[in-house]
Amino acid sequence: MRKIKESIKTHFDSLNLDLRLNGNGRYIDQKCTPDMFSSVGDVILEMYEKGQQSFTVRNIMDSDELNEVMVEQFKKPPIDHPGAASEYDKVASQQIKALTQSGVLQEVGKSGNSKLYSIANESFLRYIATSERNALKFLTIYLTKAMQDSGVYPKFEQYFANPTKPNYIDLRDTYCNFIIDNTKINGVVECRRIFAKVLNPIAFSKSSHGTIDGRPSSEPIQYQDLFYNRPNFRDLNKPKDMPRTTFLEQMPEETTTEVYHVNKAKKSVRRYHESKSEVNRFKELEASHVHHIFPQSDFPELSDTFENLILLTPGQHLAYAHPNGNTQTVSKSYQLVALLAKLDSIERSIFSQFDEFYSLNEFINVMNTGLDSDLLTEGMGVEEIRHEIAAAYIN
Repeated sequence: MRKIKESIKTHFDSLNLDLRLNGNGRYIDQKCTPDMFSSVGDVILEMYEKGQQSFTVRNIMDSDELNEVMVEQFKKPPIDHPGAASEYDKVASQQIKALTQSGVLQEVGKSGNSKLYSIANESFLRYIATSERNALKFLTIYLTKAMQDSGVYPKFEQYFANPTKPNYIDLRDTYCNFIIDNTKINGVVECRRIFAKVLNPIAFSKSSHGTIDGRPSSEPIQYQDLFYNRPNFRDLNKPKDMPRTTFLEQMPEETTTEVYHVNKAKKSVRRYHESKSEVNRFKELEASHVHHIFPQSDFPELSDTFENLILLTPGQHLAYAHPNGNTQTVSKSYQLVALLAKLDSIERSIFSQFDEFYSLNEFINVMNTGLDSDLLTEGMGVEEIRHEIAAAYIN
């Protein structure tokens, strides 16, 4: 099986995204950020998993799933709040247009006066819905391809090679003139707002400058610059010399945004393993509990990290991981079992399935954070990591 990114690139190689031919100025839009893109992808996937094979923009707007995303993740009022409908319409329609242009969704007809859509590539949709980082990778490949096919990309390369203000203005004006000449968008202000959603993901992938507040960025675009909404808890790292109790006291209180991200991560792990336990996996045990290997209360910075989440049966979770069902205590011996089982899952993801769901480096970070040590280092192989983990717990 090819790596998912290679599959995505091969997919786009088969498409012609030249805007001069399709005239689609809405191939990307102002609300198409990686977090929005991933969240709406997840909403569509949930609807599909509940049996809805096709849908309209209105179906998505009215769904409980989108309402939950907008309220908990993006801090917006619920859909029934006066004035919220316009915001929800833009969120849903802009992601759907980008997903359709990129070949993830497809138009399949009409329902009344509304366009009807269905999933064209389920594996790509699952990839996007899994995480914001995946959505960013997909968007970057997509946007680069669109600019290359449209003949505009050499201007981007010129700017990245020498990100001066004159080169920025040249790139921005070239892009806006191109869009006005070849699509139905005819406003410079609107073009410039959309331009940021094109430039910044590509700039981030190249560790280069982009645009902030309508001006060239003073430094290379950072990951957090790309998002509509960004939780604070994942941006915090404990200093080496700070006791964890002191660190936890300084952590912001848990918000619904953090709850949303943790629940989304748990859902992704559950989907990935198809509701089968990661421990004693050859017995095909049905599993529904996603357990934090290193407790969420002690390690909030790891709370939505896939490599710290393991899918267990209710019995494994409440009888072994938390002895006697006491979720305030953790069995150290079963923690070792969980870590080794998680490492098995990561090894299969990387070396057998090539799906990039898990990262060995992320697991190394989880281990070093959880044990407050430098036990593991980047570059270690799976067998060496397995030996070091076992030695740390047994000794």
